[in-house]
Amino acid sequence: MVKLISYNIEYCEGIPGKWYQYLKFWKIFFPPKNLDQRIIVALKKVKPDILALIEVDTGSFRSRGRDEVKYFEKEMGFKSFVEKVKYPVHGWLKLFHHLPILKKQANAIVSRFPLFGIKYHVFHEGTKRMIIESTVKCPKKVTLLAAHLALGKKTRAKQIKELIGIVNKIKNPVILMGDFNTFNGLGELKELIRKTHLKDMIKLDKKSLPLTEPAWHPSKRLDYILTSPQLKVKKYSVLDFHFSDHLPIMIDFEFRKNN
Repeated sequence: MVKLISYNIEYCEGIPGKWYQYLKFWKIFFPPKNLDQRIIVALKKVKPDILALIEVDTGSFRSRGRDEVKYFEKEMGFKSFVEKVKYPVHGWLKLFHHLPILKKQANAIVSRFPLFGIKYHVFHEGTKRMIIESTVKCPKKVTLLAAHLALGKKTRAKQIKELIGIVNKIKNPVILMGDFNTFNGLGELKELIRKTHLKDMIKLDKKSLPLTEPAWHPSKRLDYILTSPQLKVKKYSVLDFHFSDHLPIMIDFEFRKNN
């Protein structure tokens, strides 16, 4: 059994989502100390094998120069990681790669299993455009895709169409995960699910509401883990963590027999 978590950690700014907390703009630059350590302590209790980190700081002054991805890898006792700044290096968005803090805003995958076959896909539209692709053997090959979709509905719809093409070109079973910003609900993903045959197994979670944001009182489902039919999801959980404005989601999966 393999345990996987997808978590938007909000750059460890420590805002669980009450509207007035966002007025504390200084947290963008000076987040609470040791919040990353508190997240790691909580994660260790559920013992994940693979961790997708959305909105992670890779070494700006906000994280006191620490690459949080490498820190999570070390403290979790993992063996492999991949990280990538969210913004493309062409067009006007390449300016983000020269600005303090923004040039260190990334997404990542951290794993107990070695990561290989690493690729980066870039959406044609949106500010957040980077999709990380990586494969693990656990014990068979499964390809991981970590994504953070646009805030705008029209741009998000175009990105979802591109995701369909990316998923369908992959021969291995796929796990697509991340913060999809689906403010209009699961209906935004109907075409993706239909055309890729990925499964949404959140119905397995009998204990909590299928909502992930804001963490203090969830009213929207923005975060997803979608899996190929070759994978059998035994458990799906929305974790009651209040270190970010998003709640993390977790699955326990194995390969179906004869796959």
